[in-house]
Amino acid sequence: MSSISASGARASRRPSSGLVPWGAAAVLLAVLILHLTIELPGHLRTIGAAPGPAAAPSPEPTPEAHPGLVRLTDAKLKAAGVGTVEAEALELPTELGVAGRIEVDADRRVEVRSRAAGIVREVHVSLGATVKKGDPLVTLDSPDVGTARLNLRARQRELITARVEADWKSKVAETVAKIIPEITKGVEPAVLEKEFADQPLGSYRGLLIQAYTNFDIASHDEEKAELLRGKQILGEHPAVVARHTREGLQAQLYATVEQARFDADQQRRLADQALKLAESAVVDAGQRLRILGVDEDIKRLLDRAEEAETAAREEDVTAYRIVAPFDGTIITKSAVPSQRADPIDLLFVLADLDDVWVTANIPESDLAKIPGIAGGSVRVTATAYPGRVFEAEILSVGAILDPTTRTVPLLARTGNGDRVLRPGMFARILFDGPTSAPALTIPASALVEVEGKPGVFRPEGDAEGEAAFALHSIEVGRSVGDRVVVESGLAPGDRVVAQGAFVLKSELILQNQGDDD
Repeated sequence: MSSISASGARASRRPSSGLVPWGAAAVLLAVLILHLTIELPGHLRTIGAAPGPAAAPSPEPTPEAHPGLVRLTDAKLKAAGVGTVEAEALELPTELGVAGRIEVDADRRVEVRSRAAGIVREVHVSLGATVKKGDPLVTLDSPDVGTARLNLRARQRELITARVEADWKSKVAETVAKIIPEITKGVEPAVLEKEFADQPLGSYRGLLIQAYTNFDIASHDEEKAELLRGKQILGEHPAVVARHTREGLQAQLYATVEQARFDADQQRRLADQALKLAESAVVDAGQRLRILGVDEDIKRLLDRAEEAETAAREEDVTAYRIVAPFDGTIITKSAVPSQRADPIDLLFVLADLDDVWVTANIPESDLAKIPGIAGGSVRVTATAYPGRVFEAEILSVGAILDPTTRTVPLLARTGNGDRVLRPGMFARILFDGPTSAPALTIPASALVEVEGKPGVFRPEGDAEGEAAFALHSIEVGRSVGDRVVVESGLAPGDRVVAQGAFVLKSELILQNQGDDD
């Protein structure tokens, strides 16, 4: 029984030992399949790649690949005149500051109103527009301006008439003054008539020539009577009558000459006076238009009065155009078409923003720290531009302390040519205090701005035939003269490029553009 069991056991073990090699083969096959599954795609990509030497592993970035590194050959270095200095700690006055506000320069701000009542016809500018002196802002239809303009044209036409009259009277007086000496010299009437035929004499031609002709006839009669009397053909009485007739007509001629001379001069004086009155009337009418805000050239109105004839037919007499009194920006606009505009109505507010005011209130506790601020200059920073400092001129420091706020008002003015400072912005006024403290500084010429961030170039060692300079970002503070305070990024003694930094910046920009290409 036992033998049977033992033999059965052996029989049962014999099949198990025969399965072991097959199990090991199955395991090896599974490992091989897994290996091929993982590695085969990589091998296939390698096989599909272009033939060639095996790619070398990517090298570590070299200094030449550094985006802020600039290399110059010795020749470029010499041409650029690059020079370095050490960052230096200097004793500088402590910086104090008070909160302020950007305001419009009140001396360059004007409220534009109409001087004459009217209806807005057209608005030529919009809010925020920049205008030049003389640019049209708004056009109104104004009956007052129309009436004044019509009156001006009427006065100009009267001036034309007065000028013609004065010119005629002046020429007549001149001709009278010429003919009288000829009459007194006894020139024959026929010669006089021919000589002055084309010259203006007016009524004096007949008056003077007639009197002179009568006198000339009487003179001939007298001579004839005397001749006949000498031959005893006539008696004494006819000769006496002829002589007295000649004397009477001679006296009448002299009286006529004197009166003609006076009357001609008087008529010229009256015409000149009328001309001056007509010119004064034109000036008065032009000034009335100026009072209403219409800019009229008085000299042109007088010199070209004849233009009134054309203007009366073609001119838009009620048009009243208001123009900008100076260069500036429209900061308030109230005018709209078809609106009635009276002299009390605000149409625009125009301000020159090339300069702005900075106002602040200095606390009473800080007054002792700023003894020399009046009449000097300060620095201004704006919240909107934290990295920028504006130089400002002190205009006034209040003489009286506000008992409510316990502050003294301060007013400064700063340039705003690029219009970055806008009225209403918050600002901070900075000034030097009475004490000093060490601060790390570099020359202002060493500071460059790349991508809107301040930085300096520092030498990074020289290779054979070339020099290397690296751009380092720094944080800067205020400017003191030709030096800039460094807040962080440098240590005392660090060398920076102070001469030729702009050349290095240009080279860096060109280098980066080449890398992008």
